[in-house]
Amino acid sequence: MKTKNIFKVTTVAGLLSLGLGMNSCIEQTFPESSTVTADQIADSPAGMQAMLNAVVGYINTYNSYGNGYNFDFGYSAFGMTRETMGEDFFVYKSNYDYFSTFGTCRTLAESSTVNSLYYFYYKFLNNANNLIRLIDPETTNETNKQYLGIAKTFRAMIYMDISRFFEYKKTGIAKLDNEAEANKVYGLTVPIIYEDMPETDARNNPRAPFYTMYEYILNDLNKAEELLQDYVRPTKNMPDLTVIYGLKARFWLELGSRFEKYPNDLSALTQNVQIGINSATDCYDKAIEYAKKARSNSNASPLTEEEWFGGKNYTTAFNSIQTGAWLWGSIMNQENIHSTWLNYAGNICSEQTFGVGNTAYWACRTISKNLFDQIPDTDWRKTTWIAPEDAGKAPGNKYHTILSESGFKLLPPYTHLKFKPKEGNMIDANVGAPIDYLMMRVEEMYFIEAEALGASQGVAAGVNALQNFMTTYRYPEYTCNATTLEEFRKELILQKRIEFWGEGIIFWDYKRLELPVKRGYPGTNAPVGYRMNSIEGYCAPWFNVFFSKYESLQNKAIVLNPDPSSAIEDWTE
Repeated sequence: MKTKNIFKVTTVAGLLSLGLGMNSCIEQTFPESSTVTADQIADSPAGMQAMLNAVVGYINTYNSYGNGYNFDFGYSAFGMTRETMGEDFFVYKSNYDYFSTFGTCRTLAESSTVNSLYYFYYKFLNNANNLIRLIDPETTNETNKQYLGIAKTFRAMIYMDISRFFEYKKTGIAKLDNEAEANKVYGLTVPIIYEDMPETDARNNPRAPFYTMYEYILNDLNKAEELLQDYVRPTKNMPDLTVIYGLKARFWLELGSRFEKYPNDLSALTQNVQIGINSATDCYDKAIEYAKKARSNSNASPLTEEEWFGGKNYTTAFNSIQTGAWLWGSIMNQENIHSTWLNYAGNICSEQTFGVGNTAYWACRTISKNLFDQIPDTDWRKTTWIAPEDAGKAPGNKYHTILSESGFKLLPPYTHLKFKPKEGNMIDANVGAPIDYLMMRVEEMYFIEAEALGASQGVAAGVNALQNFMTTYRYPEYTCNATTLEEFRKELILQKRIEFWGEGIIFWDYKRLELPVKRGYPGTNAPVGYRMNSIEGYCAPWFNVFFSKYESLQNKAIVLNPDPSSAIEDWTE
């Protein structure tokens, strides 16, 4: 049997070797030919399905960097990376912490973790571009138009992620901030790789200004919304209007808080692009609009207490895309499990024996003492983590665990019980490890609406929205007493830290609001070497992700961020 090579693709940042992610699908579809043209694929339902699968399936791609690293197992791994960069997601012992690069923040320039992040996203982007370039929406059929809408949704998500990862924000550290100023990196995101970009342009492709990137993302989301108007998705790993509305809610909240803090950025945007807004309030209003649309279009309700803890048998907690509150996620199968520990569940789940996030290897994930202490005992979410006074004791009726009594007693203080192995199987990685990965749930839309209301319509409106959510869905005794926007945001972010712990969400809030990361304090449970405190009023230095140096060798127009390695010393008592 002859295999065939798809049309050669080389246009991506760093000129990575691309097209490999979907070649196997194409070879299966066209096994008898040695070559295939773009028109042949576009005219083939099987070929187009293969191209779509290459986009959607890339979420779970292992080894994007090519060196078999233990942290390079797909989008879920980089969600864990985002959590590790913050202040509430610690490992109990660091011997088997595969995400320690952003825990210790010592080697953040040419590190394998940083390079893997860059490679994963740009290869993911390439798969989306491969599909997009095949489809002419003016002449193609309805199915292909829907595929185009799906690909553009993924592309918008990718650019939203990487533009926020790599844009440099002030750190309060003169050496870094002065270097950023001298190199003129402020306001720059990442290179945009257009689906029809020739290699010569890719080799001289500068980082896009934030306003160019915002316009590009919004155009993709608007086009996707148009193309998916009548699309009914078969499963929630496919984006539909609900997901597009959710992404737009995130997008407009990001812009609103930026322009509120930096009015000059708003002037720069309105002078260079037109996206239908003239103020931060306009952005907040749109965030409110789309958060409401995401909720109403999905008919989803926030997790109940029983759903939060995984049902009557505690087996479905934060591991199943069938959960009603989930708006979007990835579906993992046995083929996405590359070893007993090379998978998301093996790193995130405490109640399993096949990975490293357990008491055999002590890479259990724990909540910060600082955050745990701020959760009232009346909030049922608090029993998601083991109180220090309960460590070493039987779970009783307080904790929702699938472990035996003896197994539970081994768990250290502050260990989570949030993410469960599939079917509650703690032993067999083939069954327990392929848990679905959460990418968006409806609760986030309530928080976006509340913050946007507080910023645009007055603190009282935001407080009312937050309090309604909390008393209705979390605990009736909740009260928010904030009277200023600063107090309100502090309380709202506190509740988001509790609500979305471990889900990769809160990183984006910290960076857009430039909140300090505090890991070092008396009684901290952060491991030694992980106890850096960033400067109040500035972005944590390690939140400004360094570009791969390989990109600068291949793309002569790229300008690198300052190296944030060891910018802040470990806190000591």
